[in-house]
Amino acid sequence: MATGLDIGASLSVLAGLSRRGSQWRLDSAVVLPGFRRDGEAKPETYAESPLGTTFRALRSVGVRGGSPAVLVSGRDVFYRFTPSGADPRMIERQVQLEADELSGDEGKVLADYVSGCDFDYAPVIHIGLARENVIDHFAGCLRAMGIDFGPLVPGCAALFSAYELSGDTDGEAPALIANIGDESTDIILVREGSLLYARAVGMGVEDFITRLLPDYGGDRDAVRRVLFNEIDLRPAIAADNLQGNRGVEGGQEVAARLFMQITSTIMLAKSAHKAPRLDAPKILLCGPGAGIPGLRELMMNRTRKQVEIFDPLANVDIEGADERSQETIRAYRPALALAVGLARINADRAAERIAFLPASVRKRREFLNKSLFLYLAAASVLALLLPLYLLSRNARVSAEEELRRRQQAPIGRYLNASREIEIHKKANARAQARADASLLATAPGKAATEVLMKLAEIRPDSVRIRSATLETLAGNPSGDKNFVPRSVLRMSFFIESDEGADPIKVKDQLRDLLKDPARFPWIKAVTPGAATPSATTPGMNVDYTIELNLGATPPGGA
Repeated sequence: MATGLDIGASLSVLAGLSRRGSQWRLDSAVVLPGFRRDGEAKPETYAESPLGTTFRALRSVGVRGGSPAVLVSGRDVFYRFTPSGADPRMIERQVQLEADELSGDEGKVLADYVSGCDFDYAPVIHIGLARENVIDHFAGCLRAMGIDFGPLVPGCAALFSAYELSGDTDGEAPALIANIGDESTDIILVREGSLLYARAVGMGVEDFITRLLPDYGGDRDAVRRVLFNEIDLRPAIAADNLQGNRGVEGGQEVAARLFMQITSTIMLAKSAHKAPRLDAPKILLCGPGAGIPGLRELMMNRTRKQVEIFDPLANVDIEGADERSQETIRAYRPALALAVGLARINADRAAERIAFLPASVRKRREFLNKSLFLYLAAASVLALLLPLYLLSRNARVSAEEELRRRQQAPIGRYLNASREIEIHKKANARAQARADASLLATAPGKAATEVLMKLAEIRPDSVRIRSATLETLAGNPSGDKNFVPRSVLRMSFFIESDEGADPIKVKDQLRDLLKDPARFPWIKAVTPGAATPSATTPGMNVDYTIELNLGATPPGGA
């Protein structure tokens, strides 16, 4: 079972899906406490969050939370629309260029994309962008709460996944789907299973509560109950319900602003697609805001369009869900859209997605990619030089065989064979020299690989390898005829601040470790470089220049 967690400011929703063949089945649906992230507070402050406490206790009541795909709020994500080609490498470059353009001098921006099409069915991509420090802070809050999360997915990508799961993807006319959350509304424009446009606006249920708070007083939770249980926003209610007139008018006022934000998405899509005839005759509402009484009827009256409630479970088997999940479905069915879409993304690796990676995952992948590059480089050198070595060895063997054959010829040819012995000796020496040169060419890569593999085994837990570059210092300014080029390995480390380890002491420990000839016979000398505090992550950046001993042999072997 794959799970998705829609984190909201008032209530969070956890949904679990499983798949049998082409049929999706809802295994669980649970409502959890909400989560409101404060960008100024440290992630550790959420260690006792009600959401984390409840999530950790799910297993005791028979619910498996797993590693859910988690929603990233629409307030933290910016979307861009751009045409694309068919070459994946060009698409990746487009995405990176968009991230660099938005980043500027204010910090790094993370970017990912989902595919779509424009009004004329030409391929396009929809890029989701979020600031690196926001995603890292969000991931840190989840870890502090004890939630072992999967991909971090923005709302529009999750809403598009729920749309694909619903099975209602055959309509030729574009449809607009809006998920009205507590603090933001995610909006997508779709047609025939393709994404035409994506946008998030900073309005939601909290705007209704803020507007009604002066009229009803009390706390926000009390006003929320009034909004969902005592107020009806249908157009004729303001005249009929005199007692609730002020609340109805206030709710309709906020709803009008929300409708304007939603319908303006069509105008933005027209401009982006350069298609004046683009329109969406049908609007589908979901999310917590879709449960506000009379909101659908009011929107239909104001926009003169067909407005319906989006059902994310229309194509999902819910018969096997337990009683708790059935009650959640009956009470919160439209609000399950994002959680169900996240669960589908988590279950289907082939599903279109935008996913942001926290710093720990990015650094681990960067280290693996760089290590793999070094291994591949060494393997490539061996692959190129090994045939030369084999040819040289074969030449020597052939020379020896030819010598023996001629020496065993008739007595009349002994004299001629004797004269050619010196020639074969010289050929043998040349072949041996070529073989030695081939082995010497592979020595730096082999020694560097041995150092990296040994260091990966015994390095302190707080030390991370940021980069490793193998260089050959071939400069000979003095013109010495016996000059031998030196091979050095330039390494950059990140030493993480930890309660149990001082970065300065760990730096000294790392230096002594590298200088230990019993563990690193491949290291001839270690020269320390710059040691500076990290500007983004608690810790220290340390550089070392390591001169390699190309004639060393590993301990216990030749």
